[in-house]
Amino acid sequence: MSRRFTYIYDTYCGWCRGAHPVIAALIDSGAEVEMLHIHLFQGANAHRMADGFGKVALAHDTRVAGLSGQAFDQRYVDHVLGSPTEVLDSTFTAWAAALVHNRGARAEIKLAHDLQNQRYTEGVSAQDRAAVEAAMARLGVTAALEDGAQAAAQTAARAGQILASLNLGGVPQLFVEENGQRHVLSIAEFYKSPAAVTALAS
Repeated sequence: MSRRFTYIYDTYCGWCRGAHPVIAALIDSGAEVEMLHIHLFQGANAHRMADGFGKVALAHDTRVAGLSGQAFDQRYVDHVLGSPTEVLDSTFTAWAAALVHNRGARAEIKLAHDLQNQRYTEGVSAQDRAAVEAAMARLGVTAALEDGAQAAAQTAARAGQILASLNLGGVPQLFVEENGQRHVLSIAEFYKSPAAVTALAS
C-alpha cells in the first residue's frame, strides 16, 4: 500500500518557512501529499508586533534561519516585526490556500512559498490583501478571497482534529499514513538535506 502524507502548516509560521524545502522536495518526488492550512493566527492569536510579539518572533525566526538556512530579510525585520501597526493575522492566506487546495499540493506549496517570500524577504504586511490576491493571480486564480472562507474554516477544523488526536499543538507537522496507521515525522531531520525526505515516499 502506498504511503500518504499530510502536512499541517500556517503560511505565516516562521517554522513553516523553514520547513518549505523539505515539503517541496517531498511533493516534487511525486509522493501523495495533502496540505492542510490550520489558520493558526486569528482572533486571540492574531498578535500585534508592537505588543512584544515582534521580539518573540525575531528570536524564533533567527533560530529557524540557523537550523534550516532559510532567509529572513532585514526588510521583514524592519517593516513587519518592527511595525507599530502590524498584526500577525493569516486570514487572507488561509482563504487563499483554500481556494487553491483542490488544485493539489504543488499549487498550494507554490502559493505558500510565494506568500512567504513576500513576507519574509520583501517585508510585506499580513494586512496587504492586494499582495495575496496577486499571488493567487500568478496561479490563475481570480476568485474573491472571501470565497475561500468557509472551506478555510473546515480545513482548519480538520487539521486541528488531527493534531488533537495525536496530542500535538504546534505547526509545522508532517504525518505519514500507511496501512491505516498515522505516524509523526520529524521535519527537522531533513533541514540540512531536504532531498533526503524523498526516501520516505518509496
